[in-house]
Amino acid sequence: MPALAQVVFGAVDNKLTTEQAFKMLSSPLTPMDITPNGDQNINLLTNKQIDYHGIVHTHDGATEDKAIGDEEVTHGERERGGSRGKSRMNMALYPPRNKIPDVNTPQVKAWVAEIDWSKVPNIPVAEGLAPDTPQFPKCPPDEEMDRTTCWWSCYGCTAPTDIITCPLANQWGLTYDDGPSLVTRNMTKFLMEKKITATFFVVGSRVLEYPDILREQVAQGHHIGMHTWSHSGLTTLTNQEIVAEIRWSEKAIRDVTGLTAKYVRPPFGDIDNRVREILRQMGYTIVIWTKGWDTNDWRMLMHEIPEREIIKNFKDALDNRANIQSSNGKPGGPITLEHDVSKDTVHVSKTLIEMAVSRGLHPMNLAACLGDTTPYQRGSKLGPGGAVEKINGGDFTGSYRGMTGMEEQDYNTPSKTGGKKGEAKSSSSSSTSDAVAALQQSAVYAAMGLTAVASVMLTL
Repeated sequence: MPALAQVVFGAVDNKLTTEQAFKMLSSPLTPMDITPNGDQNINLLTNKQIDYHGIVHTHDGATEDKAIGDEEVTHGERERGGSRGKSRMNMALYPPRNKIPDVNTPQVKAWVAEIDWSKVPNIPVAEGLAPDTPQFPKCPPDEEMDRTTCWWSCYGCTAPTDIITCPLANQWGLTYDDGPSLVTRNMTKFLMEKKITATFFVVGSRVLEYPDILREQVAQGHHIGMHTWSHSGLTTLTNQEIVAEIRWSEKAIRDVTGLTAKYVRPPFGDIDNRVREILRQMGYTIVIWTKGWDTNDWRMLMHEIPEREIIKNFKDALDNRANIQSSNGKPGGPITLEHDVSKDTVHVSKTLIEMAVSRGLHPMNLAACLGDTTPYQRGSKLGPGGAVEKINGGDFTGSYRGMTGMEEQDYNTPSKTGGKKGEAKSSSSSSTSDAVAALQQSAVYAAMGLTAVASVMLTL
């Protein structure tokens, strides 16, 4: 595991050393709490003691409580999604954060029953890469590969219905994964100044942590897509687990914003025809990214590559963008992969935007690039410049659904959240469990050493 795996933790009361925490790692990892900035980060291989309010306690008893992005954020603000005096979600009504949801609850069973399973291809669940990294698939040897499954992760196959380019050569589908996070406001502030709207593929667990940030993104005209609940590779999940991942994340987004997402980006781009059919029946359009336009900013998080290399590679992509072909066979525009999860990724994104604009590319959200005026299954549409307009009986603030005491207003599903009394309480985990989950999220790229991911993603 690379030595620079780092993390900032959420609000939990107890303390433990990183050595103790590592011994407790056992369940699936997800890459969602990768470091907001180098000053505040906690090196997992040091013996600093951590309390899980995001404070590092050094050997002399001093504390480090740095600003994230451009703002100073207090402990209470972190708990409320980085904003003063606004809403908090009732976590007890949702699955545990960053974990694959339980498929045995009445709510999930009802969602599963909505799928016509006779139409879902009988493709085996993919084996995990390793026992400690089960969320990323292990590719079989070439001679054993069944290419009829159209498995993106292992041989770069995309289906005609997958979105991978914008239809016009001067368009740039600007997308960010894995948020919202405490640095998201830094990114959206810059985009507002430049009068740019983007598509943010958000993780359901993070939506619950930062609901006010997500509402701000919607109010600013950004387009919200889905990035599942726990950030697990979907081909490694059972049919029922896929449904649970999507529907719980969908519900979290809807409870916070009133919007039912329509576009989904599979974590790691991991998808095959089994997953595609399940997502199709749930009303989702699948988005990957254009070959050669993964910015690889995620590799900066583990200090695998410096910012200058990302900038150089992006310049090379700009030089060769005439090679992009859209689905209609004509020259198309790129869809990029970026992440609003750290100060470094936000900083490099600003540089890339300036570069691309100077070369004649027009960054925009995916709905704009695709000409989709109803980019949600339910709730609202994007008007000129990304402005939100009511449609289909919804409202873009969702009447602050999801705030404590209002979660049962899940107007898009027949069942009440969490089934019988007490069944949804699993997310009220102990403080130690939350601490472990935070470590697990941050360690994923390090645990994988990035070797397996890089072997696939760097060739696509």
